Amino acid sequence: MKQTNHNKSFFIIAMAFRTVALLCVTGPIMQTFLASIGFSSQWIYIHTSIVQAVNILTISLCSTWADRGSVIRRTAFVELPYALLYLLYIPLCIWKSPSLLSFCMLTGICLLQSVCIALWTICEYKLPYYIFTPKEYGTMLSVGGIVGGLISLGTGVIITRLSGLLSYATLMLAACVTSLVLMLACTGLHLGLKPIAEAPKASSGAKEKKINQLEVFRYPIFRKMIPANLMRGFGYGTTTIFAAIALDLGFDTGVATALVSAQSVAALIGCSLVGVSLSFVAPRFVTLAGSLTFALIPLMLIPNKYVFLAVFALVYLGRTLVDYSVPALLRAAIPVQIAGPYNAWRMLLHNGGTLLATTIAAFIPVTWLLILTVVFQLFSGLHYFFAKELRTNQQFIK
Repeated sequence: MKQTNHNKSFFIIAMAFRTVALLCVTGPIMQTFLASIGFSSQWIYIHTSIVQAVNILTISLCSTWADRGSVIRRTAFVELPYALLYLLYIPLCIWKSPSLLSFCMLTGICLLQSVCIALWTICEYKLPYYIFTPKEYGTMLSVGGIVGGLISLGTGVIITRLSGLLSYATLMLAACVTSLVLMLACTGLHLGLKPIAEAPKASSGAKEKKINQLEVFRYPIFRKMIPANLMRGFGYGTTTIFAAIALDLGFDTGVATALVSAQSVAALIGCSLVGVSLSFVAPRFVTLAGSLTFALIPLMLIPNKYVFLAVFALVYLGRTLVDYSVPALLRAAIPVQIAGPYNAWRMLLHNGGTLLATTIAAFIPVTWLLILTVVFQLFSGLHYFFAKELRTNQQFIK
């Protein structure tokens, strides 16, 4: 019990710090930074797509990364270089130029961080097997999300207020330095985690059955969920470029910047709802409820910034419900022996859908992008809800 409580505290704090640090290079902040130094929305879409492509490639090549050695140490190992890469953004915040060289340098840094994020993602879904019991995982995700949401909300408010007083490049510079410190703290906190008594035998040195990367395709639950994971990724991908979409729809950078605060509020409320909901309903109900909010997306076409921000907040709240309920759902259904490669390939499909969304966004009208997002996310939510394999704790490894 003492070790579990220790892990809970470290995990929650690290998750909150990481949430804030990721704001700097993903979503509205990076997209607004690119726009502020002169890059068009098409270049922003291209940047996002390239970064996602590298993420997918890394996951496909390293799906068993978490199966060798200590998953706790490997989680911390990839956070250290990710943190140090923030230093490379500083010259670009000072040298503000919409040149091809500047774009390539900035994208190159993001690509290196994308590799670190991919490796971290592979570890992310196996780590809970060693530091929490199954019932605790969903609660820890929601609590960590709430704490991170509160800090992100404060960060978003500060950025929105200061955007009218300082240049966005100056704000980005401060954000990079802050993110560096937070990610270094995450590294230390993850190194402080210890396996619990109920952890799988492999954590104490016992020999674990190795799973081939492609062996995961033999399991019915993986094959059946391929469309749902791919389409969920598409919906997720659209939510990551709403700042660029806002600019495409004719809104100014003030609206794009305000998305940071709206995103933080939505994430905070969403995490709170997940924490409460998982105590009396199955995770699949939460996943379905979150997916249904995407039906509001067509309202974003109304030329009113308050309607756009309100719909964005509701959709992001729904995405938060999905993002936090799916891992809790899978933690109970997927055995530890296959958790590493299973979740690696699941996230590869998810990120493939994300890449598809951000790529076609540069070539099709915004209206069609939003319609596809609604259809795909609703299909994914219904698929997760009705999949009978996710209603049990069936073990697939004999």
